Order: sequence, then C-alpha cells, then structure tokens
Amino acid sequence: MRFDPPDAYWKKDVVLFFGKRFALLIKMLYPVALIVPVAASDIPAQYAAAVVGIVAIMAGTFGAGESLTADLNDGILMRFSLTPLSPRRIVFELLAVNAVLDFIQLLPALLLVYVLHPAPLVWVLAATFAVFVTLVTANCIGIFIANFTSSPADVLLYATAILAPLIYLSGFFRNQDPTGLRALLRDFVPFAYMNDALQAVFGLAARSAPFEVFLYPGIIATLLTVGVCLTAPRLLSPRL
Repeated sequence: MRFDPPDAYWKKDVVLFFGKRFALLIKMLYPVALIVPVAASDIPAQYAAAVVGIVAIMAGTFGAGESLTADLNDGILMRFSLTPLSPRRIVFELLAVNAVLDFIQLLPALLLVYVLHPAPLVWVLAATFAVFVTLVTANCIGIFIANFTSSPADVLLYATAILAPLIYLSGFFRNQDPTGLRALLRDFVPFAYMNDALQAVFGLAARSAPFEVFLYPGIIATLLTVGVCLTAPRLLSPRL
C-alpha cells in the first residue's frame, strides 16, 4: 500500500498507520490478542468488560500524547505554527483522525466480542458508540497533556495520574454501584457509560439505559473536544 508524502498534519498519522503492512498487521492484532482471549474465557463479565474498556482508554491517551510530544521534539508542530492554518483546525483534524484510526484498530476485536457474546442490537450499537466516544475522550486527554510536556515519559506519568481516578469512578473493578458524591461524579465520566454498555454486551444488567449511553458521553466528548481545540495556540507555541 503506497501513499504520497503527506501535505497536511493529520495525513502524517494516516500514512504512519497504513503505510507499512507488517506494522499495520501488528497494530490490528494486538487488541485482538488482548481482548478476544478474555472474551472467550470464563472470567466474570464485569472484568471482561473492564479489559475492553481499559485497552480503549490506554490506546487513545498514550497514542495521542506520545505522538504529539515526539512531533514537538522534532519541530514538526513548530513548522505548522508558521503556516496560515488555524491552530484549532490542526488540533481538531488531528483529534478526529486519531480517534478514527484508534477505532479502526479496535474494531476487529470488538466484532469478535459481539460474535462470542451475542447481545441485543441496541446494546451492540451503544457499546460501539461508547467505545468511539471513549477514544475521542482519551485522545483529548492525550492532547491536553502535550500542552504541558514534551517528554514521552512525562506523558505516561501524567496520563496515569489522570486516568486512574477516572477509571475508578467509572466502576471498572467494583461489585457495587456507587452512591452519593461518587455516583454524581461518575455521571460526568464518559468511560462509565462505555463500561455499562460493555457489561450489557457481556450479559450483565446495565446501570445506564441505551439512550443515556448515546446522549451523555456524546455531550461530554463534544465539550472536551471544544476545550482541547481552544488550547491549540498554546500547544503550537514555541517551547523553551
């Protein structure tokens, strides 16, 4: 598969993703290798759903953050900041394209999960949408982190500090529903709705209704996308 040299920043990631067949094969197989054995095992449904969810969260956050910091160190973003293109447009295109590429990477594993665990169509659609929204959210977090560091190692540290409480609030590893303040905070974390939808796919009773999985994470991810795009001038500003 051949591509012309990229003439836009977002095309660089597309070329890197599809450009080398062996690398593409590895990228497509590793989510399958992590998710499908778990889905095919007798592990409790809540933990199987957690594995799928955490793979999606980590793929989106670390991929975006490390890619941007590498480009910062290479001076690629600095060169784009000198073009007439709007920084917000550059960041939005980067966010959208990376979320789609991450989704393509996870889609084969998701489809195999649906084959192994047939579920009502509404929950299949809700889970698929929730995973995509999670990838958008995770990419927003990765881009936000890149505003404050140009070190890939720091990206891992900051991402862990941000994601750990969000994963906890989402209820990935809890047996009981949260109450009080934790329940309120959980409603503002898109990952929680993905967890609910995936648990429904794996056969558990979902805490959220399907329409909530479509509505609330979409609103939250849209607001996060707008917020991250507003940080674009800082992201593309010179680093000392």
